[in-house]
Amino acid sequence: MTGRFLRVRALCALAALVMTPLVAVGTAPASAVATGDWTQFRNGPAHQGVNTAETALSVSTVGGLRQQWVTKIGGSVWSSPATADGRVYVGGLDGRLHALDAATGQQLWAKPDSALTGDWTFTSPAIGDGVVYLGINRPAAEIWAFDAVTGATRWRTGASVSNINGSPVVAGGVLYAATTEDQVLALDAATGARIWDAKPNGGRGSGFYSSPTVAGGKVFAASLNQQVYALDAATGAVVWSFPTGGHNSSTPAVVDGTVYFGSRDGNVYAVNAETGVQRWKVRYGTNILASFQSSPAVVNGTVYIGTNNDRRVLALDAATGAIKWSFRTGGVVMSSPVVANGVVYVGSDDRSVYALRATNGQRLWSARVSGAVDSGPVVAQGKVYAGTYGDNGGGNVYSFALSR
Repeated sequence: MTGRFLRVRALCALAALVMTPLVAVGTAPASAVATGDWTQFRNGPAHQGVNTAETALSVSTVGGLRQQWVTKIGGSVWSSPATADGRVYVGGLDGRLHALDAATGQQLWAKPDSALTGDWTFTSPAIGDGVVYLGINRPAAEIWAFDAVTGATRWRTGASVSNINGSPVVAGGVLYAATTEDQVLALDAATGARIWDAKPNGGRGSGFYSSPTVAGGKVFAASLNQQVYALDAATGAVVWSFPTGGHNSSTPAVVDGTVYFGSRDGNVYAVNAETGVQRWKVRYGTNILASFQSSPAVVNGTVYIGTNNDRRVLALDAATGAIKWSFRTGGVVMSSPVVANGVVYVGSDDRSVYALRATNGQRLWSARVSGAVDSGPVVAQGKVYAGTYGDNGGGNVYSFALSR
């Protein structure tokens, strides 16, 4: 999940929910995820925000995108969609996971059936081995595993007396998640059994609004406690911590041994993934105009990230942090950019989705939608999907495809 700090509703947890994982009935066999699908937040556990398999959409063709369908779901959408096997999955502020037909937008199912008024989710789905995972606040945090075809519950478990805002991530048969009470979890993805439960700051202070990132045997987590942590992926032990000057709700991206992230202190950082030693930091402006809640995409030696009230998308040199270009939108850019085949896609609070040339920031295409686009759009199988926030009566999920 992108940084989603500005508009987070203060929900009070009623009681701790510590549940035994439940085995569901009627599950369907897993099917292979097609090449080019976007199966979890930032499209992989390292959260690089890139789809290297995209070929239909390019600098020369993206201008031909047209709205294919729009589907209203039961609540606004902070969740970035995930796609697999002809289906689009997205979480809503109604506390449900919605499965849509990728070709038509028809809703196939919305789960759980037991969702109540006041349940909500900001998290983006993660898909693995025929299962879709989602964090839901009821109002205390729970993690659910649904059959990807039928929506049947595989298992669910209580995570925290607090909330889960960052998206779960699947890597090597393990599901990693973080909550707002200084908690990072590792669960068996097949059963929901807890492998470890870490409190990197000793259980003190605030926790995590960002998503954990997994790479090189470590879990990287950016905290509201003004620290970014590297944990041992096998044990949850803290390997190193890196201090920043502000809250951190930007999800780190790890590329070639470097951890990239933005902070509400107005800096974008690059840190050595093994040692936690700073490689560089770049300050952009001052105060709230400078803060970063967007999560970076990193590819071909460039870091792409959105800024808050400055309303810009920045491209930075991955080796030095030098600004290569910036593009100004009409609203806050909490949305996390994604990159595919030379094109950067990003949403804005100005109710638009943009496609920019990755090399110079030239606008190649844009579309107006019904609400703010604070989550990251996704690009898969020649289509662009985006969810909206702040619509009257709920949120919408949009699909854009090349006209035929």
